[in-house]
Amino acid sequence: MPFKKWKAAIRIAAGMSFLLAGIFAASGASAASTPANGSQIASTSDVVQQMRQLLAKYSVKPKFSPPGPPLDASKLKGKTIMLVLVDARIGAINDVADAIKEAASLVGLKTVVFDSKSSPVRMQQGFKEAILNKADAIVNIGNVVEIIAGQIKEAKEKGIPTVEVTNSPPIAGVAGQGSDPNTFGNVSPDTRLAGGLMAASAIVNTDGHANVVIMNTSEVTASSVLVDGMKTAMSRCTTCSIVRVTDTPLSEWTTAITGLTTTIVRSHPEVNYLLPIYSDMGIFAAAGVQQTTAAHKVSIASFSGVPASQSLIKNGGAYKANVTEDLDWEGWAVVDQAMRGMLKMKPANPIAPIRYVEKRDLQGVDTSSASSISAALFGTEYKDGFMKLWNVK
Repeated sequence: MPFKKWKAAIRIAAGMSFLLAGIFAASGASAASTPANGSQIASTSDVVQQMRQLLAKYSVKPKFSPPGPPLDASKLKGKTIMLVLVDARIGAINDVADAIKEAASLVGLKTVVFDSKSSPVRMQQGFKEAILNKADAIVNIGNVVEIIAGQIKEAKEKGIPTVEVTNSPPIAGVAGQGSDPNTFGNVSPDTRLAGGLMAASAIVNTDGHANVVIMNTSEVTASSVLVDGMKTAMSRCTTCSIVRVTDTPLSEWTTAITGLTTTIVRSHPEVNYLLPIYSDMGIFAAAGVQQTTAAHKVSIASFSGVPASQSLIKNGGAYKANVTEDLDWEGWAVVDQAMRGMLKMKPANPIAPIRYVEKRDLQGVDTSSASSISAALFGTEYKDGFMKLWNVK
């Protein structure tokens, strides 16, 4: 769960090029409260079919593809990776850290954890301690890049690679891979694609008549890219509209979103889809829908896929879909990036896999924990893939 400002907390495969070019072109989406009219002239039925094909493409379990050339992990045995967590009270942050620790231990790497506790001063302190103690690599898990830019630069000057995870939208082929340019490598899902899939869900499930409210939190690092992905996909559907774009501060998710949702649904009876940028927001939005008489006609799709939101989808109701990321997989990819940095190799592909998930995909799945959801939706074959890539027997 990536954050730009913390308060109390491309690869696209070949095929369907016409559709994908429309979704991932530079956004020229319409403004809120106006029809999402795009420049293309495909009929509504054609757009719905194209979006359905896109959802189908990303509804299958991702296959492991080596993010870079093989490496010899044995050369790094005994090295130390410092994990600087933005706040250990956040489940998603801990899930990534646990996966990093698991993968690191299997190749003989040591890990040390520092909790920033959402404090800008402690964010800098964590990096300073890593540099002072001569860590061999540093992992930034959710800390605000702008706050620690000086420390990232200092680490690079000291020969210590920094890897960022699940925060800045990934960009392959540039310095920092979408993070601070002094960052060695990045690991994060393609958030523009994720936003496009969320909008595609609304378009398909309303048969091309989606009247959506995008529920944003602009302080979140990836929010602008997620929203651009949604708007660009929506712009392809001439019979769809973006009714409103909200902006709720991160610190007010638990207190404001439920009431905001209820107000929106009651004051805009034409709304039939809510697109909160993260599933943590979607949980509170679902509660708001339930407090109205519109639960039968207003649906929700979101990004990330925390267990509570997956449970709501599994049980049926307003919550229809999640574009799901795998924090376990991302943790293993972080270790891969860190080892490449320590070995003076080039950074690997920064883009982490995602999967589009609806109720049918969750039947028989234990949705009580992130690890059980990860194993069911993404499998564990990627672990064998990484171990082989690292020459670990």
